[in-house]
Amino acid sequence: MEVKDISNNCYLNAKTNYAQDVPQDGSKSFISTLDASISLERLNCAKVPTTPTPMEYKGNKIIPNLFNLSPSTPPNQRSEALSSYAKQAGSIITPIQMRDWAKYKDDQLLRNPGDEVSATYEKQADPAISPIQMSSWARNKEVQSLRNPGGDKQAGPVINSTNMSGWAKYKDDQLLRNPGGDHYYLDENRVADDPKDRATFLGRIGKDIADVFGNIKNFFANLLMGSKIHYRDENNQIKEGKQRGLIGSCVDFIKDMGSALTFGLWHPTEDKGPDGFMEHLSFAGSKLKDAFLGDLVEGIPQSVNHMGKNVVLAGLNLFQVIPDATIGNLEGGRKLTTTIFDNGQVMVEYLTDIVPTGDAWFRVHASSLKDLEVPIVYNLKTPEYVKGDGRWQYVRNTPFRKTIETVGSLLADIATVGMTLQTGISTNREPNK
Repeated sequence: MEVKDISNNCYLNAKTNYAQDVPQDGSKSFISTLDASISLERLNCAKVPTTPTPMEYKGNKIIPNLFNLSPSTPPNQRSEALSSYAKQAGSIITPIQMRDWAKYKDDQLLRNPGDEVSATYEKQADPAISPIQMSSWARNKEVQSLRNPGGDKQAGPVINSTNMSGWAKYKDDQLLRNPGGDHYYLDENRVADDPKDRATFLGRIGKDIADVFGNIKNFFANLLMGSKIHYRDENNQIKEGKQRGLIGSCVDFIKDMGSALTFGLWHPTEDKGPDGFMEHLSFAGSKLKDAFLGDLVEGIPQSVNHMGKNVVLAGLNLFQVIPDATIGNLEGGRKLTTTIFDNGQVMVEYLTDIVPTGDAWFRVHASSLKDLEVPIVYNLKTPEYVKGDGRWQYVRNTPFRKTIETVGSLLADIATVGMTLQTGISTNREPNK
């Protein structure tokens, strides 16, 4: 049988192609949009509907045998065909929704060959809902939630930490530690790129006052058992940690000393005590080290340092109320205020970190007898992410951080030694007769 070329077939010269108007006899009554248009828009050259003939589409040719439509049954009206299609699909589907889905899928596959976003969606989405039945907004939201489960908890822009500079990582880490950053909502574990409440007067003032009380809360927490801090893990997700408080460090000292003096017979911080004479002896030595170096030398002074930091930051947050209430009513004023006070908080964090008893000071002066690493060198050799050691676990120890903290801590040492010598000389001077 001779087959006709599609381009010369007057039956395909309809001005409109309503794929959804096709009368349906089952869930697989047609294979493609073109097949649907052939079955519905079969008009003769005079624009008069004719009895549909079963046809099949292969390449650019059509041949009989695909649709088994009864020649005695006239084609349904478009409204009836649409109703039939919608009844099978479970929802009213418009041509715009079908077009949007096709464009969306095509764009994704062209952008990312081999990374089938639409395939992932179709595989994981609720099988009762067809993608073409969803609005563009709902479909995009569903795909994003499948790509990033739990993403709603991390509001704000998606940041690739590998592309961040050392300064950007350092500033982000410092603003995560204590309340104060204008875009940092620590109670919600999120960072907002452009928070809407910054545009309102009450929103700005409310955020400042909340930060003041947040730092006061941390002050008392650091006085007692310790305060919560936030940091980013290897996946750039915001996590919660805890730093020891003053009372907590004293309690740890009592526990460690008790364990050392009893040679491990009392071991409140361990699930299982030592076994054997040598283990008891070694256990006592390690607990003495923890008690004096970890609790007295490091824990208690660090807690006092953190308390002082909270007081300064609370004052800084309170002072920010003035510019937020005045120039903060202008967009340029809000940006200027955020820049000044966020960088001011980073500076307070840095200065309190590098002084003796500060977090950075202990990192720079850390050493390892096991690895035979001396202070300064040991910190410089540590990777960016360290687990299990509270001195590095809550920061990204980038080369930038190592550099500025090493230089600052050494300058603080020189200043401390100079002040100590000056004080000693002044004390030993004899009064003039």
